[in-house]
Formats: sequence, C-alpha cells, structure tokens
Amino acid sequence: MYGYFIDRNYRGDYPYTDLALERRRAESDIPGIEYTKKHTPLGCRERVKISTKAGAEHIGRPLGLYDTLQTDRIDSLDSDERERLTDALCAELCQMFEESDIFPGRILVAGLGNKRLTPDALGTESAENVIATMHIKEHDAGLFRSLRCAEIAICTPSVAATSGLDAAVMIKGICDLIQPDAVIAIDALATRDVKRLGSTIQVSNSGISPGSGLGNTRLSICPETVGVPVIAVGVPTVIDSRMLSGSDDLPEPMFVSPKEINDIITAAGQIIGGGINRAFGIYP
Repeated sequence: MYGYFIDRNYRGDYPYTDLALERRRAESDIPGIEYTKKHTPLGCRERVKISTKAGAEHIGRPLGLYDTLQTDRIDSLDSDERERLTDALCAELCQMFEESDIFPGRILVAGLGNKRLTPDALGTESAENVIATMHIKEHDAGLFRSLRCAEIAICTPSVAATSGLDAAVMIKGICDLIQPDAVIAIDALATRDVKRLGSTIQVSNSGISPGSGLGNTRLSICPETVGVPVIAVGVPTVIDSRMLSGSDDLPEPMFVSPKEINDIITAAGQIIGGGINRAFGIYP
C-alpha cells in the first residue's frame, strides 16, 4: 500500500468512514435505524435505513437509505462474476430510484474526484464508461424512442483545487439548465475495514459530501444544493493508515490505498458505468 493524502490539519472522526454500514452500532437500540442483511451468490447485500433525526445523529449521516453490495475484491473477479455484479448494481439502482420516487426520464451522471490521483479517480473513470444519450433525442427523436432509454447527460466537475469551484456549484448550474429528474453522483470512499477496500459498492439516496473523509469542507451534493434528488454511488479506495498500524499515535494521519489501485479503479469504473447503462441507458 502507498500513501494517498496527508492533511496536517485533519482532525476528523477516527477512524473515519464514508460507509453508513460501518457507522452503525449493532448493540444500540436507537429508534429510526433499521439494519437488514441478505446473502447473495457474490457475497451479501446490507441496508441501513435512517428515518429519524436521532438515528441520523447517532450514525452521523443524513436521513435516507444506504445499501452496500459486498463481494470479493473487484479486480480479482472473473468476467462472469463482473457481469453478475454489474447486473446486481443495475437492479440496485432501479430499486433505489423506485423507492426514492424518482422517475428516470432524464439523468445527470456526475463523475466526481481527481482523475490525476488514481485512488480519487473512481468518479471520472466510471463516467467514461457511461453512454450519453441526451443528444440523441435532440437530433433524432424517432431513434431515441426506439432505444427505450432515459436521457443521460454526463459531467466530470473535477475538484475545487483544479477548477476553483465546488463540484456542487457546477452540478447545480447544469441542473438549472437541463432540469434532470435526478443526479447520480459517483465518488471514491473511505473505509475503516481493509477487507472492504475495492470490494464494496455503496448506493444511497442521501447525497454525498466530496472530500469529507480528508477533512475538506466542501458543499454537499444533495437535493438542497443542486435542486433535484441525488443518488450516490461509491467504492472504498482508501483507509486511514492508523487502522493498519493498530495505533492512533502516528504523528500525521495518512490515507493509503492498495498497490493494485489502478486495477481496482479500472474494474470498478466498468462495473459502475455498465450498471448505469443497463439500468437507464444503452446496454452495448
């Protein structure tokens, strides 16, 4: 594993995680938190549902649904297993849209992160695997109807250090122009468990806060900021190095990722992009 990011001002939760599942305290009986688990041929599907303010404060996440698909390391799956995982993600996305009362007529796919930094390139890599369709309707309405798919537009707003703007600001501007029914925001996540690196996909309907795991305060991408529902998709690619050392006495927090991170990002991007295509777009 190698160092990903060091922030000398980082004083966030330790150990930090973006996975609602890892924030759940199984021994607690807090109203408004529901946990379910179902075994699948590829691993398991777990859900955390937060329905009350007390539950949200306990978990440290907004109200909403948080589903995780757990499998073996994505880069180690054979072609048949990747196909099944892509199908499982397709079904998960369709269910999340249905349970969130979202009609997928027009969708903006936002690939978040920094493509120059491999552990943070999941969003941009996934977006490159999504097939845009919105332009087809504009140029040939008859052909678009025959495809029987949603209108899909794609953006990769990068990070504030590169663009000078919060991703939420750029996504809000696009939403104001094209009026999508929802945004699918894809981003790399942090985990507390090394076994979840590159092997878990989280899907939620509560939005996403880019950079929160690294102590960066950025505008959340959620209905309140972009004006439409947000479905967030992510895969854990980094972990706090203190979780590996077993000590919190390290002089500086550091997030690290597996040495196979290039293969993980490539495989995860294909699965996420393919899942979106199968659920709402063109299935090649």
